[in-house]
Amino acid sequence: RKPRVVRSDGGGEYDNRELRTFYKAEGIKPQFTTAHSPQSNGVAERKNRSLTEMATCMLNDAVLDMRFWGEAMLTAAYLQNRTPSRSIQGTPYELWWGRKPDLKHLRVFGSEAYVHVPGVNRGKLDSKARKLVFVGYA
Repeated sequence: RKPRVVRSDGGGEYDNRELRTFYKAEGIKPQFTTAHSPQSNGVAERKNRSLTEMATCMLNDAVLDMRFWGEAMLTAAYLQNRTPSRSIQGTPYELWWGRKPDLKHLRVFGSEAYVHVPGVNRGKLDSKARKLVFVGYA
């Protein structure tokens, strides 16, 4: 599936020859909101605020510094896409893929994680796993 419409604020990174060519080739209609007027795209602005608040909470709860801001934002989006919404009667994931998301793999952001160290990469007495911190989904 692909979008039919892409709405942006008309910044140069969203309105250039390369993107216009791509949109035309893909049959996507670009729409531009009024510059410097976030209220003209309120739904997207509210979603960005929710993602930012969620990422901030995850970083604070995990006691991780701002180096992990990008991972926290991506994880927040991943989770929100799997969170039910009354307005669409399901999750964004279901709307896009047509099926319920599998949630068995979900973990707490910032929790302990372990990765297996293959035998060829460790000595006889070395640990078989390395302790890490979970910072998102691939």
